[in-house]
Amino acid sequence: MMKFARQTRSPGIRVQLTLWYTAIFALLILLFSLIFYTILQAFLASGVDSALQLRAQQIAGGISSESGKIVIQDVTGELPGLDATAPPGEGNSTPTNRTGRSGNPGQRGVQSDVNVGVLVRILDGKGQAVYISPAFRALSLPPASVVQPLHGMPWQATVNAYNGQAVRIYSAVLTDNGMVIGVIQVGESLAQLQASLQGITIALLLIAPFVLLLGAFGSYWLAKRAFRPILYLTRTAREIKAGDLHRRVPIPRTRDEVYDLASTLNEMIGRLDEAFTQQRRFVADASHELRTPVTVIRSITDVALQEPLSLEECVEALCDINAESERLGQLINDLLTLARADEEQMPMDREPVRLDLLAIDVVATMEPLAMKRDIKLQTQMLSSVTVLGDTARLIQVLMGLVDNALTYTNAGGTVTLSTERRGATALLVVRDTGIGIAEKDAAHIFERFYRADPARSRAAGGSGLGLSIADWVVRVHGGSIAVKSQAGQGSAFTVTLPLAPATLVQIQTRAGDLTPAPSTSAEIHPHLH
Repeated sequence: MMKFARQTRSPGIRVQLTLWYTAIFALLILLFSLIFYTILQAFLASGVDSALQLRAQQIAGGISSESGKIVIQDVTGELPGLDATAPPGEGNSTPTNRTGRSGNPGQRGVQSDVNVGVLVRILDGKGQAVYISPAFRALSLPPASVVQPLHGMPWQATVNAYNGQAVRIYSAVLTDNGMVIGVIQVGESLAQLQASLQGITIALLLIAPFVLLLGAFGSYWLAKRAFRPILYLTRTAREIKAGDLHRRVPIPRTRDEVYDLASTLNEMIGRLDEAFTQQRRFVADASHELRTPVTVIRSITDVALQEPLSLEECVEALCDINAESERLGQLINDLLTLARADEEQMPMDREPVRLDLLAIDVVATMEPLAMKRDIKLQTQMLSSVTVLGDTARLIQVLMGLVDNALTYTNAGGTVTLSTERRGATALLVVRDTGIGIAEKDAAHIFERFYRADPARSRAAGGSGLGLSIADWVVRVHGGSIAVKSQAGQGSAFTVTLPLAPATLVQIQTRAGDLTPAPSTSAEIHPHLH
């Protein structure tokens, strides 16, 4: 099956372009041939009509009327069988009927070949033939060929001889001193014209395949030449491996499609390089963070197994193991949260949430921890603001920010929560009087496992993922987190979220659904670092 699939796969782009170019080229050749043939046919037919008109005028120049009879003088020398010694109108005519059918079928022979003789017929004003060339006897013309010229309008058409040969006929009125004396009809076989057109058709049929074949080879060569830079880019891109992402594909000088492709590839490789770097750092940091509690637990158990312990020492050891296990579990939960967030597998509820009430609830939950650390935790300037979001996740954001503020605030400090409305957005600010953040660290604090003060954070049981999770939750809600800080002067984290639509807020307010559910906050572990 694999071999069959390889055999039946579609051709390459070069072959496809060549086939498309060849098909378009064939269509153009066909259109050119049809147009050329049509124009040439019309040009040759126009030439035949002009020649017939000129011949009719030349022959008419030797025709006059004397005593009501037509006198014919062969001024062109093209009227065979004309007896110059015969009296006018006698011996120079062959009777014909009014329909224009002339001659005796028994007299048709070699002289009746329309391709050999001159085709001329002269009729008087009554439609009686005065002169008929031998070749003209092979033709049968409709009455309109005589009636229409007598009414002042020339007649021309293509008729078929008895042998099926097409003949072009021109019929015009004869006048003498302004008086209509008869009709002159001249004709010419179209055999030569048809032979010329047939020869041109054969030439086109013979030349077109060679031209088409040359066009196909030229198209393939052009496609190969056009794709040469792309093949070079492809070969270079294949040489770039996961551990060699610092390399870049060469960018051509000309700003064309290949330039755009090379630039896009370099941008993609740059993003991949950054992603691989972050992944390697994430794996290394996660391994280190996971190894620390495991090492502590193993050390405690090793000591407990080597030496006999009292009951109090056993309880203390178990408490330490329990604390490290809790920290390890929290770290694993944070890692799972970020992994699901990266895969966009974390569903979010959308319901009106009062941020001011949420702040009050979080302060009530975190106040025992603040009192334990001798830090004042308070709310200030709480404006009534409502956003659409997931209550549990927003509580997680607030508790993470408050826990972060408590971690980096010394005893006797203050942590303040406030909310306000600014235009179409709601602002929630967590401000502390702690140690602050250095300028070089402020740009990285939302990165995973980043710690401005690693020793202090680990001592407080943090994992370095709390702010990353908070930043992700806020971004999913269509908002952002900004930090303003100065070393030694505290920090202020500002969460900006879009306000909920007024109509939905009014409906939910009447329904009594705007409470933040205090019990939910208790289910989320406060230590997110």
